[in-house]
Amino acid sequence: MRNSAKYITFLSIFAILGFSREFFFVNINSQLYSLYYNHTKYHLPTSLQFLAGLDYATLYFLKFPFTLICVLVYFITSYLSVKYINHDKKITIWVVYIYALLLVLSGMAMAYNYFFKHQLSGDEYTFSRWLMGIAQSPLVAFFIIASGKLYHTFQKDQKHR
Repeated sequence: MRNSAKYITFLSIFAILGFSREFFFVNINSQLYSLYYNHTKYHLPTSLQFLAGLDYATLYFLKFPFTLICVLVYFITSYLSVKYINHDKKITIWVVYIYALLLVLSGMAMAYNYFFKHQLSGDEYTFSRWLMGIAQSPLVAFFIIASGKLYHTFQKDQKHR
């Protein structure tokens, strides 16, 4: 597959993932708002009706495993896009390192917040959400693909000197 086709394929996959994730979480948050304030005007889309019968606490805490599923899907997509575009194992492994770092830092922030501050909100929660936002985006793949291209260009320049 030509490089331009690879780029278009992975950009399309990331776009579909992004819109799907946004649709899913916006509707969950709207349902949470509706449940919390007893609004009956909001109705979940047909594709998400399986969430309609859940109470507020259940739906709220289900967001955590749903977030991890999204992170896993973005990780796999990022890994494969870097692997098939850069063709370099040394560069591809950085996807694993960056995702591990994002998960560890996010987990540490949430654990600190929960065990020491006895809450699930606050600055640490905001920091953890920010890190998970990076993990649920194409930023890691884009950064590594661009860095890999620069690395290969630098390597070629070093050989020609």
